[in-house]
Amino acid sequence: MTVAEAVDRLPRRMATWVARRSLAPNSATGISLCLGLCAAVWFSAGTRSGNVIGAAALCGSYLAGHSARGLGLPGPGATAAAAASPGAVAGQGAAAGQDAVAGQDAAAGQGAAAGRGAAAINAGRLARACGVLTECGVYAGLAAGGLAAGIPAVGRPAGGLAPGRIGMWQLATTVVILVSVSQLAGACGHLRSASGPREARLDGLILRALAFPYAGRVLLIAVVAPLWGGRAALFGLLGWAVIASCYALVGGRRQPAESAGLRPVADCRDDGLLAGWLGRPVRGQLVPLPPALTGLAAVCVLAALGLRDLPGFLLIAPVIAMLLAAVGSSHPHDGRLDWIVPVVLQVGQYVYIAAVGFATAVPAPVIFALCAVVAVRYEDLAGHAQRHAALGWDGRMIVAGLGAALGIATFAYLLLAAYVGVLICREARTSWLAAMEGDRR
Repeated sequence: MTVAEAVDRLPRRMATWVARRSLAPNSATGISLCLGLCAAVWFSAGTRSGNVIGAAALCGSYLAGHSARGLGLPGPGATAAAAASPGAVAGQGAAAGQDAVAGQDAAAGQGAAAGRGAAAINAGRLARACGVLTECGVYAGLAAGGLAAGIPAVGRPAGGLAPGRIGMWQLATTVVILVSVSQLAGACGHLRSASGPREARLDGLILRALAFPYAGRVLLIAVVAPLWGGRAALFGLLGWAVIASCYALVGGRRQPAESAGLRPVADCRDDGLLAGWLGRPVRGQLVPLPPALTGLAAVCVLAALGLRDLPGFLLIAPVIAMLLAAVGSSHPHDGRLDWIVPVVLQVGQYVYIAAVGFATAVPAPVIFALCAVVAVRYEDLAGHAQRHAALGWDGRMIVAGLGAALGIATFAYLLLAAYVGVLICREARTSWLAAMEGDRR
């Protein structure tokens, strides 16, 4: 057995161990979240011993979270058995001359199976969201640990803050953004391989590495942070995330949502009410990718030129340019390259939020927190989150721009972070209550 095979089988053995002890998926998720937050606290110390303990806690968090995600997926055998049991009951009832009772038992069995399936799906959804939250907390701990260790940063921020403070938080924010972009790109498209059978194993390992999996990110942090510190770990994640994002965009291609088990691409845009209203008159006749790329180009150019010295009303100009992409919100996104549109919108939103925040001296942890909760939102959106929330990517950009123009950028960022957090919790609670209702039926 190779080292790669042993590492790959370890989470499976952990999931089997957890299942034998009848541990609920949500309990395993809670354990994973607690261990992840403990790892973030230890990383924030900035010492070698703290990084070692944090790495161990992070590995434990990964194993518990992987087990929770495994327990949250209904197996095909269980599903088939649940589907077959009503029919068997119905057959026995017919043989006994109790057709009415058999029909009731069949309906009850179907309802119970549907409830269990919905509960399992929601448990897996909660585990994935908590995994993203744990990961963002670890990045924050690494950034705080870099500050505690007195690591200098490049450049001095506006407002007279210490150089190290803004530099480490900028690095952590960039890592969160790139990881979120690479994951959304992987969810909207899939990686293709054209290798022969001799190189199938090697090519599979390379593709898994280029996809930037969560296990790889955990392994990188667990190895690099104790040896070279949090800054080196963040730089390693940054480089890997850049490669993964580029490969996902260049090597990915559109696949039907049914075959991928995902929602339609249009649902991953995270449009708000304004974007939906602007796209309604077009009725899906406008190709969505060109206006999205135009808006992204305008945002990136203005961010590169600098937003610090612009008058207040000009801070809204990138938002107006990005709203061109809202006109294509009603399109079914079934074109060859339309799967890139949600990624383009996500990148434009992240670039604008980060550029405006750092230009207007918003506290760096606040900018990081907003980007982190938006990343959790996108992870949830690829699963079952509600489309057309009141404030989608369009609304968040408008609120951030107006807050900066009015001189209350910090308050606007805190308000946005709180809104997205409440939105995630509300949708999780609604779906979970619906699953429990189906289970009682």
